[in-house]
Amino acid sequence: MSDAHTQPPEGLTVGTQPRWGEASTKRNPAIHVIQDEFDEYGAEFGERARVWKAYVREADMSDMEQVDEWHNEKQINNRSLDVILLFGVLFTIVCTPFAVQSSSLLTPNLSDVSVAQLGVITEILRGIADGSRPSELNSTQTANVGMFQPSLVHVWINALWFSSLLLGAAVSIIAILAKEWCILLMSGRVGDSWSQMIRRQQRWEGVEKWKMGQVIIFLPALIHLAVYKEVSFVTGICLYLWTLHLAVAIPALIITAFPILVYGVSTLLPFFNPSDVVCPYSTSISRFIQRLGGPDPECYYKSPNRIAIEALAWLIKTSQDPKSIDTALQAIAGANPNDEHRQLLKESGADTMILRRLIGLDSYSTNYDKLLDLYTRARLFFQPPTTASVSQQGAPTLAGEKVSLSAGEGFQGNINREVQRKMRDLRDMMDRQITTYTATSDHVFRSIPDNVQALRIGSTAASHCLRSMEHETQAHMHEQFDSAIDLLENYKNRQAHLEIRESQYLITGTAILLSSLLDCPPATGAQYVMRLLRIVCRAGDGQNPLPMEQLGLPMAVYALSRHDYPGWTRRPPLSSICRTERSIEMIAYYVSHHSEFANITTSMAKLGLLELLSNPEEYKLDDDDIMILGKASHLLADVAGPARIHTLSENAHIDIYPRAFEVVTKMIQGEHYQLSRDAIATTCLTILNLAQRAYLPPGIPLGEIYVFVIECALDPPRLSLGPEAYEKDIALDVMQKFHDYSWTQDSILDLARALGKKQMFTKFKEALEVESSDNIIMKLFATGQAWFLIDHAIKSETADHEDWTRCLSPFIGDESVPDLVMRRLREQRNILADQYRGVWKNDALHRQIRHSYFQILYNSLPTARIGEGAHN
Repeated sequence: MSDAHTQPPEGLTVGTQPRWGEASTKRNPAIHVIQDEFDEYGAEFGERARVWKAYVREADMSDMEQVDEWHNEKQINNRSLDVILLFGVLFTIVCTPFAVQSSSLLTPNLSDVSVAQLGVITEILRGIADGSRPSELNSTQTANVGMFQPSLVHVWINALWFSSLLLGAAVSIIAILAKEWCILLMSGRVGDSWSQMIRRQQRWEGVEKWKMGQVIIFLPALIHLAVYKEVSFVTGICLYLWTLHLAVAIPALIITAFPILVYGVSTLLPFFNPSDVVCPYSTSISRFIQRLGGPDPECYYKSPNRIAIEALAWLIKTSQDPKSIDTALQAIAGANPNDEHRQLLKESGADTMILRRLIGLDSYSTNYDKLLDLYTRARLFFQPPTTASVSQQGAPTLAGEKVSLSAGEGFQGNINREVQRKMRDLRDMMDRQITTYTATSDHVFRSIPDNVQALRIGSTAASHCLRSMEHETQAHMHEQFDSAIDLLENYKNRQAHLEIRESQYLITGTAILLSSLLDCPPATGAQYVMRLLRIVCRAGDGQNPLPMEQLGLPMAVYALSRHDYPGWTRRPPLSSICRTERSIEMIAYYVSHHSEFANITTSMAKLGLLELLSNPEEYKLDDDDIMILGKASHLLADVAGPARIHTLSENAHIDIYPRAFEVVTKMIQGEHYQLSRDAIATTCLTILNLAQRAYLPPGIPLGEIYVFVIECALDPPRLSLGPEAYEKDIALDVMQKFHDYSWTQDSILDLARALGKKQMFTKFKEALEVESSDNIIMKLFATGQAWFLIDHAIKSETADHEDWTRCLSPFIGDESVPDLVMRRLREQRNILADQYRGVWKNDALHRQIRHSYFQILYNSLPTARIGEGAHN
């Protein structure tokens, strides 16, 4: 006869075998109806999964049956809580008269004492009549009249009956407590299915840990002790009858001895029973002792995942509803596999049941593809992991048995289980946070379509990524990403209203989507990020400005997807799926450590920008892309410095900056790139602006780079037009970074050679001679730079070197005598300082000067003309 644990769902056939479970299906026509509702992909084991509804339903029925069994139904020992309580009360009522009656045997009988006293008086009177003296009467006879000693038999009778009376009362009290325990077990069945499952499973484990069932089952044994053992009521009856008449006592003893013998044998037989045979004869005492000798229950405090796995195993083992079992088996598809969970579910027979359903799945049945996916992933749960968890050349492969199905062959591919686990954990974390956000009382959540869509993208992004990895398709991922971009565009254009938290969840969901979308050609991946950057950098007047820092997560995800930065637990080279895993780990960390996230967003955004700029040809960036990147870097320029990004090492800059500076060096030195001159200049300025001066890699041509920046400040690139043009500001930003740089002896001479090669002092002199006030900013910059470089040459004591005299010739002429050269340079330095002060103190001209670099130059000027000897 089939049961719910062996029969497949409706429509499953195996060759020409008869259909399984026909009888059960007839008994319950609702059984084996294929579910039309399925969980969100990858969320089959999540907090809102339908399996927990089935679990709660089955647990309610099972617990109710168990409590009813404890309360009402007759167990093997024909006792239950209600029976125990009733029997204890009745037994106490019956024992009470016997105990009261027998208590008189322990005290003197007044009638007997009176008779004894009268006998003594009679003897005294008789002696007086015979002429005897009272003193001659037996004194001991008089004394014995006042003494009483209960017999040993009477003492035993009272001890046995009072023990039985008190034991019966104790059992009644404990039975009342047990009924309260049962009520507590069934109480609190409110809330969502996940909460009910956790609460019920913990209570049930408490019942098993503290052996509540054994305690309740042992309660009748106390009654048994009161009735049948040596301290029992019937033993006291036999002793009492023995004192009355032997003929009455002997039949009572025989009748009493028979049940006592049967009870004793039933208690002992299970201990001599072979382990593979169940003895049908037992008592509460024998079962209680056997259970005490069993394995200790596991620790009560367990993780929710462990509790959920135990609940799933319990449901599969105990449920008689095939539909509930199907739901439980399908939920395994979303569980996190490990050896302990795998073994626990194997013990319930889940692996065999899943295989049977896979083999018998009808390709013409409703929801065939969905069921095939669920059972295939559930079957994969039981496959052991590979010996090497991660392949250095590609994604990890799965070892062990494989289910060969024509429609699903290769369906799973090589799936990294660790990525799945981290993705599920991230999904659950996002879901909990969003649920808390919508339910909190510190604000009013507006359930309008835009708000709901933002939260939906944040909540479901991880599930879409799971489906993308397992099905090797990204069509739905593109749709989700497009939806996120459109919503951000609407928010920028004030067509959608999002609260700060809602926009954060939206961008976090976008970052999660990117972690899987970026397994694509480099140019395609770059354009995903550029779409986000355009929204931030092209916000005009009347639009919602989206802070560049909010794109920190997506930008960092992009960087991690393109390059193996040092600091992670796995060694490079990393496969694409390992890079995805790293991104997910980073996102999950900052979702759970939100206080740290605010301090790291700038470094994340800079990391992504530097990655894009480090290989503009491979990423196929055009002039418009370079302009956007430059604008983005300018928006980050005034934000706080670097911080360590999770999964990156403290020294990650050693790997981050050299790649970007290599591009700068090649561009400055004239290597061909398919970009315009302005785009190349903007690329170099953007990289230099993003870089931290303390992390400049050794060996870079710093002199050439500095001269290049001066050229850009004098003649800025013009990628962006109009009043919002920012390229000159970026050049000045970079100049400000290098202002107090500590030049070495060699680097200062390299700078002199680079200045001479580009004839920069000739350009300074030409700018100084321009009379028009239209170019006052350029004139001021040329004055300040000329002063700064001459001052630097003098202070470094290299001004008389031929490299400096050659490049400074526009200011010192053909003078070659060292002393005259130094005198001429000091004079020129003082003249330039006075000219700079003059422009700076002109209020009309000063109002045109906005960049802080000019203030820094002004503060560097000497307060008064310094004599010649001061600089020797």
